[in-house]
Amino acid sequence: MDFYRQYDSLLSSDELSFVEKARAFCTGAFSDHLLQAHIEGIPFAREWISRWAALGMFGLQAQRDHGGLGASFLCKVRVAQEMAQHGFAAAFCLNHHQGSVTRLSQTGTPAQAQRLLPDALRGERLYTIAMTEPGGGSDAAGMSTIATRVPDGWRLNGSKSWLTDGLIVDGLILLARAANDTADDGVASFYVTLDDAATFSRREIMVPGARSFRLAEITFKDHFIPDWAMIAAPGQALKASMATINAARVHVAAMCVATLRASLAEAVAYCQERHTFGKSLLQHQGLRWELANVATRLEAANALVYRAAELIQRGETPVTLAAQCKAFAVETAIWGVDQCIRAIGATGASSAHRLNMHLAEMRMAAYADGTNEMLFDRIGKGLAADYPLQSAAH
Repeated sequence: MDFYRQYDSLLSSDELSFVEKARAFCTGAFSDHLLQAHIEGIPFAREWISRWAALGMFGLQAQRDHGGLGASFLCKVRVAQEMAQHGFAAAFCLNHHQGSVTRLSQTGTPAQAQRLLPDALRGERLYTIAMTEPGGGSDAAGMSTIATRVPDGWRLNGSKSWLTDGLIVDGLILLARAANDTADDGVASFYVTLDDAATFSRREIMVPGARSFRLAEITFKDHFIPDWAMIAAPGQALKASMATINAARVHVAAMCVATLRASLAEAVAYCQERHTFGKSLLQHQGLRWELANVATRLEAANALVYRAAELIQRGETPVTLAAQCKAFAVETAIWGVDQCIRAIGATGASSAHRLNMHLAEMRMAAYADGTNEMLFDRIGKGLAADYPLQSAAH
């Protein structure tokens, strides 16, 4: 059974070749390196970012006239899934920059595209999203980073935290509150380049087992942003950012499904080979049932993710479904990988297997693009509209 067949059936021949290219890249040396870096407690090497860029993958969804590949959302999902089977953190981080390149290509002004896009496509300037703040968490509306109007631009003061690739990025898609603005929320967004080290500083946020995310907090002191770098004017940035959140949630959910699928395959293969009491582990009914439960929930999560991804592919905005698939896929994947480790036994938690890395890295998915508590609250607010009582006439 081809687990990804339903996704791939909607891709063009060119897009299928991109997926195959990603599969070939991830298999072998890259996969081995990700596990070794995890064992050593260090991020995976930056050279792999350059190699990924050389394949043109950062331009996966960028417009063709910008030098991109012009691929669809479902193709983006499949490429990310191919990498997530080998390492969730690497897939999350490389696709994070790819998403920034997509945004720059598809919605950036001519000046922004001309100044920033070529380096971003080549991976010579990496970008990440800067929304979360040290004291604000997911409360984007309560942000305290301030952008103050000055001649020809803005002065930025404040801190952003939990930045993916924050230790190595060269630029940010940053949200800040405009000083003295009378708009509803006063939040604007900017492309912020990190060239003048005198006006910002970085601090690593240490997460043992997940250092390949290269998480960091960046603090600004009178950091200059030129006028041409504004993305959304005060009062418009939050709405614009939220417009992309549904796709991001489905994307994260899809990677979780892929990582769990790889974990289950590893556990099943081991349990077929390992023998106790005269038969393979997989022939012991209790253990077999536990893995069967993982497989069943995996298929349910995958079906939910596919349904949401297919709607986004068609240009729809499945707000509730995106929240549901992200919450369920993350919860299922974290639980499922833990079950796979238990099935294998103590060796499953050792460096002999990839499962420990998968579990440590994928736990971070629970905090990206909304915690489960936030997602359930969002789902709950839509219950009456999404699940109305059907009359007999219907």
